[in-house]
Amino acid sequence: MIHTLVKKTRPFALILIALLVLLTGLTGCGSNTVKTQSNASVTPSDSGSANNSSSGNTSSTGSSSATSVKVTLYFPAPDASGLVPVERTVTVANDEIIKAMFSELSNPPSGLEPALPKGTELLSATVKDGIATINLSKQFKSNFSGGATGEQLILYSIVDTLTTLSNVKSVQFLLDGAQTVTILKEFDTSSPLKRNESLIRKL
Repeated sequence: MIHTLVKKTRPFALILIALLVLLTGLTGCGSNTVKTQSNASVTPSDSGSANNSSSGNTSSTGSSSATSVKVTLYFPAPDASGLVPVERTVTVANDEIIKAMFSELSNPPSGLEPALPKGTELLSATVKDGIATINLSKQFKSNFSGGATGEQLILYSIVDTLTTLSNVKSVQFLLDGAQTVTILKEFDTSSPLKRNESLIRKL
């Protein structure tokens, strides 16, 4: 009798054990699902911060982009009668307006003379207390072949051009880093030169 009862109850025990195992397995899967969702929620936050960093770099790069500026340049007349004003629009990068002006002074319009001797390079330029200090390469002197009038016109082509800038009142010339009494031949350049309106031809 007892043996028969055990035989009848064994399938129920097996079913009960199987149900317990199944329930335990489902509980474990549920906890894994929660963990996966929790980890996934971190990823968008991280990628978002990376995108913000990238956009920050883009904006800082954009701040150094070039701008167009209208300037007045002065070129010597071919008959050495004075300086002729010429308006141009130049491209200025990183606020280097003086560098942009110098590039144009080597390229006169038809009928006018270059304001710089051939091969002249602007080595550096700074502005402090209204004085623009410009450091020119040796070619500025070695390739100059004019007389006293030509010397004056070339110097004031530069001075009158740079003093159109609101923060420049005078120009100090340096030759290859050195301050000299005469940067070309005769004209005194030991101290800063101020604008000379008398040399400008009225159009």
